[in-house]
Amino acid sequence: MGMNILNLEIYLDYIKDNGYRCTLQRSSILSYFIEQKNRFLSAKSVTDHLQNTMGNASSDTVYRNLHLFKDIGIMDLTFQDGESLFHLKNEINTHEYKFICSECGNTTNLNLCPLEKMDTSLNDYLIYDHKFEVYGVCPSCL
Repeated sequence: MGMNILNLEIYLDYIKDNGYRCTLQRSSILSYFIEQKNRFLSAKSVTDHLQNTMGNASSDTVYRNLHLFKDIGIMDLTFQDGESLFHLKNEINTHEYKFICSECGNTTNLNLCPLEKMDTSLNDYLIYDHKFEVYGVCPSCL
């Protein structure tokens, strides 16, 4: 469990460095993502978890915090079946490319940047962000 505490401290320090307070709720949200080991989670599942563990969590506050984490660069957001799903980045302020299992929700990082492999079709464009996700079924769910 020592590694999780270290990770949590890194995220909390980063939040402070960006001028935000480290509230108990923010800390609990991050801890839950760390416990879930790289899974994409819905705001509802995070809210349900906080209500079970802390007893008080409004879905609005959870949603606002998740979007704050996304805006400062420690969380990714994706959409699946019309639902927003959030994912805690392994490294802060880096792009991550991943395979996402549609059965269990586990993710596997991919060691490539597709933008580096692209042809010259976007040479005249200003690109300010990108992400790459591959969906399927992992070996343990097959």
